[in-house]
Amino acid sequence: MGIIRKALYLCDMDAQEQLSALIPDPTTIVELVERVVEGMWPRSDSDRRALFHKLGFTSGARWDDPGDDSSTAHFALLTELPGVLSSSWTSYNGHFMGVSMQPYTDMAPNNPGTRTGYEAISAQLTELYGPAINPWHDPAVQTCIWNVNGRRIIIRFFNLQHSGIMLSVYDAGLAAAADAESRHHTAPAHWNGSEERVSPFVLPRLGSGI
Repeated sequence: MGIIRKALYLCDMDAQEQLSALIPDPTTIVELVERVVEGMWPRSDSDRRALFHKLGFTSGARWDDPGDDSSTAHFALLTELPGVLSSSWTSYNGHFMGVSMQPYTDMAPNNPGTRTGYEAISAQLTELYGPAINPWHDPAVQTCIWNVNGRRIIIRFFNLQHSGIMLSVYDAGLAAAADAESRHHTAPAHWNGSEERVSPFVLPRLGSGI
């Protein structure tokens, strides 16, 4: 085997080992995203409870600052996915807006397993829903967005002081309304002031519990 072919082979084997070590498996995460995206979106709290029962979700306490008067509220969320997975669900003006999860977070930058997980999830979502939108081209916080069935799927790869993934599925209309409200109260959330933004409230404290 030539030197270059051997190097490529070893890199491929290393990537396969990293992929097999990821908990939960990226395919399991993508399958859950598919289930959230399909069907009718909850329009009442009873609808939201029925969806949570179907998906095996358990709602926890609200974790916003008690003095926060924002129309957006965040709640802890337990899923049936294995492994250590920080998750939450969000409402806007009392309406269920969506869910977020943080798989494969590591407190050190450039974690190869985290990047492998990000690339695997992105590749599978691209296979399902086509090429993603990348509105900011930020090398420190890579972002991919898919608009599917009135939902907005967002996956971010953070690689600053730590490395991690943030995966969210939102009702696109509610997310846009929450984003517009947020822009009235805060400075532009993104470094390049892009017109196509995603609300800053979906950027959590990576690596910490909910």
